[in-house]
Amino acid sequence: MKKFSISIFFAVFIANVPVRATTIDFEAQGATAPPAFSNVLNSPLAIGIATLRGGQLLKNESNSTDVSAVYATAGGPPYLDPLTITFSQPVAGFSLTVTNNAPDTYILADNLGGSQSFVLNANANQIFSLADTGITGVTISSATTAFWDFAIDNVTFSTASAVVPEPATFLPAAGVLLGGVLLLRRYRGC
Repeated sequence: MKKFSISIFFAVFIANVPVRATTIDFEAQGATAPPAFSNVLNSPLAIGIATLRGGQLLKNESNSTDVSAVYATAGGPPYLDPLTITFSQPVAGFSLTVTNNAPDTYILADNLGGSQSFVLNANANQIFSLADTGITGVTISSATTAFWDFAIDNVTFSTASAVVPEPATFLPAAGVLLGGVLLLRRYRGC
C-alpha cells in the first residue's frame, strides 16, 4: 500500500511539471545587424538551447511578418541552403515563419523524419510547423539549388521545464491523496 501511495504522489507531481514555450524573434540579436546582406555569416548563432547555422542576421527585412530582424540566407557562399537549427535538448511544438524574396518551394524537416513542403510566391511569408516530439534538429531548405533567398523568424518550440512546480500546483492533490491513504489505513485497521 505504501508503494502505491508513493507512486500515485509522483504521478501527480510529474503530471504537473510545466512545459515552457520559447519564441526566438531575433529582435534582441538583430539590433546591430545590417539592413542588407553583407557576406558576414553569423554561424553558429547560439540563442538559448538553439544553435542556428548557415545565415546572417538582418534588420528591417521588408518581407517579414513583423518588419524586424530575421535570420536569412541567399544566393550562395558564404550562405548555406539549408539553414539548420539544432537543439541541446529535445523540443516539441516546433514552428517558424518563412519569408522569401523569390518564389520557390520550401522544405521544413526534422531529425525524426517529419517534414513539410510548401510553396511561397515572391515576397510572401507563412507560418509552418512540425508535430513531432523529441526534435533535436531542423532544416529549412529551398528546392532551387542554383539560387535561394529566404529568411526565418519567430522560431517557436516547447521544452519540458526543469523547474520544480510551485507547491500550490501539487500540494492540494498530495493532501487529498494522503487523506485518502490515511482513511483507507484506518478502515483496514492497519
